[in-house]
Amino acid sequence: MGTSRLRIALAQQKISPEREENLMKGLSLIKRALQVKADLVILPELFNTGFYERSLKSVKELNEELEVILRLSREREIVIVAGVAERSEGFYNSAVVVHRGEIIGIYRKNLLFPLTREKELFKPGDKLEVFDTPLGKLGIIICYEVRFPELAKRLMKKGAEIIAVPAEFPKQRIEHWKTLLRARAIENQLFVAGVNCVGGDLDYGGNSMLIDPEGRILAEGGIYQEILMCDIDLNEVQKTREKLPFLKDYESLDSSPC
Repeated sequence: MGTSRLRIALAQQKISPEREENLMKGLSLIKRALQVKADLVILPELFNTGFYERSLKSVKELNEELEVILRLSREREIVIVAGVAERSEGFYNSAVVVHRGEIIGIYRKNLLFPLTREKELFKPGDKLEVFDTPLGKLGIIICYEVRFPELAKRLMKKGAEIIAVPAEFPKQRIEHWKTLLRARAIENQLFVAGVNCVGGDLDYGGNSMLIDPEGRILAEGGIYQEILMCDIDLNEVQKTREKLPFLKDYESLDSSPC
């Protein structure tokens, strides 16, 4: 791809209790992203199962679970980030990075939400990393983890230019979601792409958002299944940091005895 200009698609999906239906919805949204010539498409957290326990029981090994998506991407120059229930000696709440028919990165959610049965259904991950993609450096945190500025800060210090946030964020706390996404972008002067789902038992609130390094909202979804598209320039990350050189003071804070 070799350019700083990218077209990003946020795939705001409606999650149902039917795993096969979810897989086909995700595939359909990716196809729509391809139609608008997106360079990067992001699906929400657990796009294949949601938190429906009976759906988890039919999940296959990762390459087989995502077979149709891997096959679709094989001949296409697009990067796909998909939140997925990953079967691996139990289950992880993961996000995979796909390019040209291959899984080039897997992030497993470290901090599991304490107000539901997530800790009973999933094992926590133990790594936080930035993935080198053909588009640039991509960090991932999942849903609840957006509440912890330390995680986003670590990704920034590892070189992230974009942080993807696949989520299942409920409608009753949607103002938290919108505020936290903007805060993570402003604090770290990078792009944040929050992709929420809609519907479901917990009435997920949508409002997927793409935020620029100064905290401006470039795209925002509603409460229905849809795909949002926006063009960005990754050079804005460095330009913002030069214009507003606030990140340099992180170093003095890290070394401060206070």
